[in-house]
Amino acid sequence: MTKHHPLFVQLVKVATAAHVALYRLMRGALPHPLLGRHCLLLTTTGRRSGKKRVTPLLFVRDGGDYIVVGSWGGSDSPPQWYLNLRSDPRVVVEDHGYVTSAVAIEVDNPEEYERLWRRLVAIYPTYETYRQRTARRLPIVRLSPVSMPKMNRERRI
Repeated sequence: MTKHHPLFVQLVKVATAAHVALYRLMRGALPHPLLGRHCLLLTTTGRRSGKKRVTPLLFVRDGGDYIVVGSWGGSDSPPQWYLNLRSDPRVVVEDHGYVTSAVAIEVDNPEEYERLWRRLVAIYPTYETYRQRTARRLPIVRLSPVSMPKMNRERRI
């Protein structure tokens, strides 16, 4: 069972802010091959504050959808972004300079979960270590772009 130390949480906040700024500046072309190719920015609405919260996440594509996992390093507590989207599933996804509105849907079908889990572990094997650290089921979330007129749905930033 893992719980993150408050200092670690503060360091993550600082690192996240730097990552977001660098990601936007470089339109996702980060120097790290894994984080650059498989990273997106997810914007959720704070469930208590109502403020927009941006989190960099690793992802895989499944059709037109983005697939992410709420691992929080194997902590027994789910990540804040996950709690926020449970409260309001309307999110924004930034993928290498493109921005689109999406709806977040947790994957609950066991076969689909395992198929997507294998794909996520293939890009980041440490997810399996995270799963072993906690009794919590690590949620897999499908981010489905919202159908809107194409001109308004995606924009280059």
